[in-house]
Amino acid sequence: MTQFLAFILLIGPLIFVHELGHLLAAKLVDVKVVRFSLGFGPALARIRLGETEYRIAPIPLGGYVTLLGQSPDEPLAPHEAHRALRNRPLWARYLVLGAGPLFNLLLPLLLYFTFYLGHTVIPPPVIGTVLDDSAAATSELQSGDRIVAIDGTDIHSWGEMQDHVRAAPDREVKLQIERDGVRFDRFVTPRRSVVKNAVDEPEARGMLGVFPWVYAPQIGIVDTDSPAHEQGLMTGDIITSINGEPIETVEDLERELTRQGTALLRLTYLRAVPVRGELGTYWWYASHHARLLPRHEAGASTGLLPANTFVRTVASGSPAAKAGIRPGDRVLAVDERPVTRWETVAVMLDRQGTKPIDMRVQSPGEAPRTVRVEQEIRTHRGIYKQERSYLFFGADPYAKRDAPPPEPIRGRVTYAVRSAVSETLSMLGMMWTSLRQMVTLERGVDELSSVVGIFNVAGTAAEQGPGQFLLLMALLSINLGFVNLLPIPILDGGHLMFFTLEALRRRPLGQRAREVASAVGLVIILVLLLIALRNDITRFWMD
Repeated sequence: MTQFLAFILLIGPLIFVHELGHLLAAKLVDVKVVRFSLGFGPALARIRLGETEYRIAPIPLGGYVTLLGQSPDEPLAPHEAHRALRNRPLWARYLVLGAGPLFNLLLPLLLYFTFYLGHTVIPPPVIGTVLDDSAAATSELQSGDRIVAIDGTDIHSWGEMQDHVRAAPDREVKLQIERDGVRFDRFVTPRRSVVKNAVDEPEARGMLGVFPWVYAPQIGIVDTDSPAHEQGLMTGDIITSINGEPIETVEDLERELTRQGTALLRLTYLRAVPVRGELGTYWWYASHHARLLPRHEAGASTGLLPANTFVRTVASGSPAAKAGIRPGDRVLAVDERPVTRWETVAVMLDRQGTKPIDMRVQSPGEAPRTVRVEQEIRTHRGIYKQERSYLFFGADPYAKRDAPPPEPIRGRVTYAVRSAVSETLSMLGMMWTSLRQMVTLERGVDELSSVVGIFNVAGTAAEQGPGQFLLLMALLSINLGFVNLLPIPILDGGHLMFFTLEALRRRPLGQRAREVASAVGLVIILVLLLIALRNDITRFWMD
């Protein structure tokens, strides 16, 4: 019952808005509206207001607006002939038939606006981790730097920063940076990276090589003869202070170890200990102390290394396991390129795809070795039962990390309007690309979904909360408006196509041609509906 109510709440407003567009446009150009119906079938409730009958019908799969003179052979009373749709000017008919899809394309603006207006905080444009050998590293950007402006445009969020950088591959941009309260300019050229977008289209993007999160000062130990190992420190321990100086990030750890040189180090660190409870096993971080004296002969080495490139877990049977990678291993290089951050490893693996790639790794107490990894393509189903492919490596790093606290949004209304327009245009662009891919056979029809699929995802979206429900409604509204504008007879776009041919030919299309075109359109729609129904049955009931 809950799922049925969610389904009605999801598609009801979409149908209402679509038909309301036709109704208001018809009233605006003085076309008589005979009936406005939500749902199909015999009326459950009806009321007549003026010349129009408004009704609710039991089959909630659509609706319709009956207009005077909508059919070419409909008899007309002489005193009402001027109010018939077919006798109105061409521009008026365009408006009436196009208003339904247009309202469906405008509704997402309101839904996205409502969704984003509910946001009160946003991630700030503060750099956390800098990728090895990246554009940011070359320009000496550091963890903690705040990007205040790009090419003179003020930047207030991480998302705004990403949008500006992605739009400038291989083009120099001027960054205004704030570091320790001081502002200065840096010229950076984001590196071009070709990635596949949400519809699998290659897209050139600019990349700075920065991430918003910072890593905890978690250590890894690979030298079993080092002072750190001899004092009982282990990979995964978190350093909280060195000689009384607090350590908050892995960058703090690296700087402090370099600054102390060969001096005696007094460490405070945390170690996770599993504790069994009534509801499960918890991790308790117990505090410990250690004293380390760096070894002069090893260049003031303590054996303490950032844990960023140490492997924490390896999935059984994964490509990493098959290559011989073990928990506790340190990744030294990928494809002969030294790495100090796991993000570098991830980026290089992603670029390599399923092609073999060499990795230089080292186990504690052993000499470095080279292993060859061949990633696999695996699939998973999201909460809406849609399959997505991804590259699978099978090894996860020590990644205890945190992002800077979000900040209040300045100008929430402006932010909501801008985000709503951007999201709507982005969705329309993806739908246009998907349609082109289907027409050119670059994409199959296995992603089509019918009303059965909508029924199933409605309950799931409702369970996720009002925000996700609004987003799904916006997506379906864009779909409904976009599909109805396609030049397929029996759809609104088909009628608009007939009006366009009429304008070009300077006379209406013949009745026989309209009937044949409508029959062809009906067949196309039925075939697509059957394919979509088959997809939904396979996806939801034969998984």
